[in-house]
This record gives sequence, structure tokens and C-alpha cells, in this order.
Amino acid sequence: MKLTPLSWMKNRKLWWGAFGASCFSLLLAAYVAIPSKVISHEIMGKLEDPHEVRLLFLGDTGSGNSNQLAVAQLLEELCLAVQPAGVVLLGDNFYHIGVTSVRDSLWSERFENVYSGECLKKLNFYSILGNHDHRASPNAQIEYTQNGSGRWVMPARYYALRFGDILEIGALDTSMPDRCGLPSLCSLDWIEERLKNSSAAWKVLIGHHPILSGGKYKSLSWFRRLVLPEVYCRSGATAYISGHDHSLQHLHGRPSGSSCKIEQFVSGAGGADIYPAETIADRTLYAESEHGVLLGRFTPHEQRYEFFKVGTPESQYMWSRLKED
Repeated sequence: MKLTPLSWMKNRKLWWGAFGASCFSLLLAAYVAIPSKVISHEIMGKLEDPHEVRLLFLGDTGSGNSNQLAVAQLLEELCLAVQPAGVVLLGDNFYHIGVTSVRDSLWSERFENVYSGECLKKLNFYSILGNHDHRASPNAQIEYTQNGSGRWVMPARYYALRFGDILEIGALDTSMPDRCGLPSLCSLDWIEERLKNSSAAWKVLIGHHPILSGGKYKSLSWFRRLVLPEVYCRSGATAYISGHDHSLQHLHGRPSGSSCKIEQFVSGAGGADIYPAETIADRTLYAESEHGVLLGRFTPHEQRYEFFKVGTPESQYMWSRLKED
């Protein structure tokens, strides 16, 4: 039977076929985007202090301007003061279009030569991808783990980072939040299962896009809004740390449709131009439109977070939670 233009528009089988083909193409593209050679989706962080894990979190770093250098100086000062186990980069590591290869000059200009303090040189920089990093070659950032100076750690597009029995971090790629119900195939399912089954005292999710924010990007896209809060709730996470909004924030609340309340820290003030951060009633506990860093401290019995601003040696805000028996 020959289809007229109008009957083709009304044919549901054709529409479902086109939808299925599109979904298959997206999954295939996601699979191809993952390099064939990765270290592992599961890595162990350096645990030099068996009683406490200290990490520095910051995102939106790769501007290459004086603001990034000022934050790098703050990082070095904190490194010397608290002796952290590492630095966690929350995406948008290289503005504005990421890096093109492991030989891109931005590696030296906006990473190696920026975080060059004597203390920072000894640390691993555990990194995830942001939306700007996807504009060139996200694979180059993964491959640099094995082809760089040894400080950059991004074994895969998503991974779990474990520090003994104290802390496990689920590292997300929120620019490609694939979810299909199969942990062997889709990243959100894998990380949810990994954290849910983890015996670590604290389970933290990190991703580039915030779930809660009073900054420029107040709301997630519909798909991220649909899946990210539930990954948090079902995984048993105790905090979610992100960048994307260029500010420092701590928010607490239940997003629309979520089954639990979320502890949200935004640390996206690592070098890019600052965005104003507004206070949201009944959600915002701290908001600062300044460049700075988040320090996380984790013991078997407590998780603690402190915000530090450029030019101010003392912490500007501290929040902690004790482990429930």
C-alpha cells in the first residue's frame, strides 16, 4: 500500500521505528566515544592518613587567566596547610572547547604550569568532564591519564574512586547521563549499583551539573532532572558536589519528584568568570559569588566541608554531619 504524505505522518509504527533507530544511534555513539584503552572504572586513591581523607574540590578551572592563577595559589596554600590526598576537578577543565589531543598546548598552559606549586606537584588531580570539555575531544582527557605527567587521573568517562573504608566517590559524566537499567551498559546504573553496594563510611557523588543551585543555571535539563536526583537517592549518597555554576554554594532540599533530600555543594569558582548566586528560601545554607575552593574532610565518623575564598586565609563556611549508627 502506497503511503501518502499525510498517512505517513499518522503512521505510528514508522514513528516508533524512527524513535528506536535514534535511540540505537545515541547508544552506539556513546559506546564509540569511550576509548578502547582505559585503566579501569574502579581506582584506589592514595590513602596516606588511615584516619582521615582530605580532598580539595573545584570546577570550571580552565580559563588560563589571572583568576585561575589566583585559585591555584589558594590551592597550594591549602595543600601545604592540610596535606590533602588529592584534588578533584569538577569539569570544564579547558575553556572553551576542551582539548584536541594529548599534545594540545592547553595541557601545559592551563594545567601543568598552573598547578605547579611544590605541594600540588605531589598530588593526583582526579578529574571529570564538563560540557565545554565535550566540545573537542573528551577522549584526549582520558588518554592523558597514561600519556601525561602522571598527575592527571581520568581513567574513563565515569568511574568510582575509593579511599579505603572511609570514602567512595562516584564520578559522573553529567553531559552524557545515560541510564537504561543495565549497569554493564549505562554509566548512571553502574555508579548507582557501585555506591549502593559500597561498604565505605561515606558515599559522595560528583558531577559537573548541579542538582540544586541558586546560580545562573537554576534548573537541570528535563532528562538530568529526571535521573540525577534518583541516582543520588538510590545509591545512598551523602553529598553531591558539582561545578557548572561559577560560584560557591551549599544547598539542602528535595527537588521536585525526588524521593529524598539532597546535600548539594557547588564549587564552580575555579577560574572562570563568576556568576551571581542567589539565596533560595528553605534551601540555601551558603552562597558566595567569589573565586574559591571546597575542602572536604572525611573520617569514619564524620564528613565535613569548608569553603575558602581567594585572598582570605580563613574558611568562610563550615558544615559537618556525623555518621549515624
